[in-house]
Amino acid sequence: MAALSGLLKRSLSCLAMGLLARAILFKKKNGRSNSYRDTLKKDFQNTFGAIKETYISPLQWKEKQFLTAGAVTSGIVILFLFDEEISRWFRTRGENVIPTFKDFGWYYGSPENHYAINGGFYLYGLIFKNEEVRNTGVLLISASSAAGLFQTIAKIVIGRARPLRNEGTASFSPFSKKNSYYSFPSGHSILAFTTSYA
Repeated sequence: MAALSGLLKRSLSCLAMGLLARAILFKKKNGRSNSYRDTLKKDFQNTFGAIKETYISPLQWKEKQFLTAGAVTSGIVILFLFDEEISRWFRTRGENVIPTFKDFGWYYGSPENHYAINGGFYLYGLIFKNEEVRNTGVLLISASSAAGLFQTIAKIVIGRARPLRNEGTASFSPFSKKNSYYSFPSGHSILAFTTSYA
């Protein structure tokens, strides 16, 4: 199964790169640039513009947005106080979960699969000139990239130990170079929720 999954990922990546190269390099007979090229340029700019907007938008927040951020932060702190009990509860029930459900959660939040889904939306819209699907792909890619960048930086800065280290919930090593201290926030969860929401 893993070999088939790897082959499928490599095949999709090669197909995507080939289609993008064709779109960028192909010229019409009359000498005008291909509309794919212009579309790709516009979508690239829109993607990075959306990522930039994500990070500068807090500078424009009003009281309501700050209250929402404070409520979310307070909720995270409250959950942290009960983290040991919550973790133990989920771990004991994890043994009884149907493997397909566990696998689905892992694969759905996996960055490789996640970007394959997002890229699939985008390429479908690009190739078949479906603007709505293409724009959805741009939204998915920009939202995922902004969220992924945030969670990567946050993991390094926070440095919370993964549960498998058995060091407890209050074990932190900020700016650690060890992957075993990149537990929070969960990349799989962020990417899965980002795709589902967008």
